[in-house]
Amino acid sequence: MPKVSLLLAFYVICLSPCLTNALECYVCSYLLGQSDTTCLTNATAVRALNCTKKYCLTMRQESIHNGNKVISFLRDCQDKPVILNGVKSDSSFRTYYRSCQQNLCNGHNGRGYNSSGSFTIAGGGGSAGAGGGNHNAIIPGKNGSLGAGDDISRLVLVLALLRVLVWLLGDCN
Repeated sequence: MPKVSLLLAFYVICLSPCLTNALECYVCSYLLGQSDTTCLTNATAVRALNCTKKYCLTMRQESIHNGNKVISFLRDCQDKPVILNGVKSDSSFRTYYRSCQQNLCNGHNGRGYNSSGSFTIAGGGGSAGAGGGNHNAIIPGKNGSLGAGDDISRLVLVLALLRVLVWLLGDCN
């Protein structure tokens, strides 16, 4: 029985790096006219998804001519967001795109945020979010890919565990 336990431990150790890379994101959507505005106003009350993709994101579309009224709002997770972080405007709409790589980092209002979750868009003159130009926000995150050192460490660990497994299986004969 101890060999079965060791074999099980081997699999758990080998799989654990994969399990720790999951990203938790809020996932919901809102469209103008819906009576439930929870997605727009209270992210902590919506579903959080254990996502296997690289980014949590928000996409907020506002009407320029109707007092910045929110037309649509999305919280999601994606591998390749359309725009990582930016603002696109046309004659009718302003759309904010925000992406981040920390657990539950997409719980903000969609315009911009800092690590405490408060609003932080710095525009050149005027109030934040005003005007049709692009604004930048600093979005906290983490490195989306493993460095070479991490890859080598995992390779050495897996090879050492394989050697132990071969030794255990050889000891069974």
